[in-house]
Amino acid sequence: MDNRFGERLAGMPVGPELAALLASIDVTAVPNGSIIDVLQASARQRAHADGVYLGAVASTLERDPSAGPGSVACLAEPDRYAPDEVRAALVMTRRQGWNESEFAYILCRGLPAVHQEMLAGRVDRDRARVFVQHLAGLPAELVAKVLNAVLAAAPGLTTGQLRARILKLIITVDPDHAQDAYERALAERAVVGYLNPDGTAVISASGLPPDEAAAATERIAGLARAAKRAGHPGRVDQLRADIYLRLLDGRFHHLTRIEMITALLAEVRQTQTPPVEVSTGGAVAAEDPACPEPNDTGPHDHQPAAAPRPAVSEHEPLGSVTGIEVRARLDSLAGINQLPGELPGWGPIPAQTARRAVARQHHGQWRWAVTDHEGYLLAEGLTRRRPITKPPPYEAEGGIVELAIPATVLARLATDPPPAWAGVIGDIATQYQHARATPSADPNAQPGRRLPGCGLRRYVQIRDRTCTAPGCRRPATQSEQDHTVDHQHGGPTTHTNLGPGCKHDHRLKHEGGWIVTQPQPGRFIWISRLGRRYHTRGERITDPEPEPPPF
Repeated sequence: MDNRFGERLAGMPVGPELAALLASIDVTAVPNGSIIDVLQASARQRAHADGVYLGAVASTLERDPSAGPGSVACLAEPDRYAPDEVRAALVMTRRQGWNESEFAYILCRGLPAVHQEMLAGRVDRDRARVFVQHLAGLPAELVAKVLNAVLAAAPGLTTGQLRARILKLIITVDPDHAQDAYERALAERAVVGYLNPDGTAVISASGLPPDEAAAATERIAGLARAAKRAGHPGRVDQLRADIYLRLLDGRFHHLTRIEMITALLAEVRQTQTPPVEVSTGGAVAAEDPACPEPNDTGPHDHQPAAAPRPAVSEHEPLGSVTGIEVRARLDSLAGINQLPGELPGWGPIPAQTARRAVARQHHGQWRWAVTDHEGYLLAEGLTRRRPITKPPPYEAEGGIVELAIPATVLARLATDPPPAWAGVIGDIATQYQHARATPSADPNAQPGRRLPGCGLRRYVQIRDRTCTAPGCRRPATQSEQDHTVDHQHGGPTTHTNLGPGCKHDHRLKHEGGWIVTQPQPGRFIWISRLGRRYHTRGERITDPEPEPPPF
């Protein structure tokens, strides 16, 4: 087998011929250079086979049971007992048969364009399920707009990326419908608990406001990190679970942050020798008060220990709410339109939710990002100005607010700003003009530094949005800063040689044998151990469409 064999597989349409060729291949004898071609061709053929199968399920549901076995007769729509034919034939439980029947019928009859992409081998079952979950029951016009914008790109998106794009489009195209759906789901919020087969338990809450859920999980994560820095031997995931339970069952009721950590460590003392002591300092590489983003540790970085700092603050206000990261269009926050915001790592949120989350974070770090006509970064910075708004019921401590705005929209807003946001808009417009006129403001001022300064770190985080590895959606603010060409090998600390990498993918490069290049700033090529090249680039900061309304 050679390159021509791989090209033949890649160019062969799904169907009997490809199925026969794949069946004739002994995959254990395929050379390294061709195994990925076999893998990708097999995935396309499987998607096709799943499309045929789901089409058969949908057709079975429609058959008229009163017609003879030799006839082809269908009902206008399946009756209530149609799924029982499927569950019996496929040896499924009643619930499983119902779920499979519903999925197949919605896909094949409600979303025929998605089903056709399955039959062509371009959309697999998992991606098709994402379409069904989010588009079923929506108005036909809205469904058509979403499919027109997303379907062609679906093969190149992970299910998480596809879900985020669909949700963002739904909110953008029909914000009223999205808000109604959100409020209906919120009204059904609930908490449930149940046992696993292994005897452990699950506590799950659903229908929660996403900004509040993000703040709650970030508070738990922050406490877990603090406990770990203080010397707790447990894994961070274990600590999150322990803290979550203690916050709910009352053991941490009215305790300050340092008292919670002390209580966790006291539990360890009872079973561990020598006892663990609460640490009020030590070498950590997690946070820098002057530069709140995570420091850049990772494999083979050979980073010197950070300066000592308190692992736990005993001065945190009792009952304070943890800040989160929120991204939103400035014009949407100002009430000019209803374009969705985003909670990085969670996904798109309605404009109203974004406004509420931002209003609570006046004490956080406020970033601005001006974008070009394609939605990519032109300039960024910080603003200390805040809008004049009604005080929220409570305010969060910390957090990041990213105000995104296309340059053309900023120019219009600067001439006639909404009164409440005039100070913020004026400050951003002034800084943007200064950045354009003063190249010396470039954050690459110290290319010889081992670690990027706050400005450069922030620039890369805003530009790249997430970890740069293929398919990874870990937010850039929760990732490590990786030198594309390692600093110890002469790589400069500049935006042309930096990119966010989550802990796993940072190790994938340094320990897993993958190679990363950055031929252009913000455009990365990940080369796998088998020699395959995967091109990545951060998502757009703002969408080029729809155009903002005229003023």
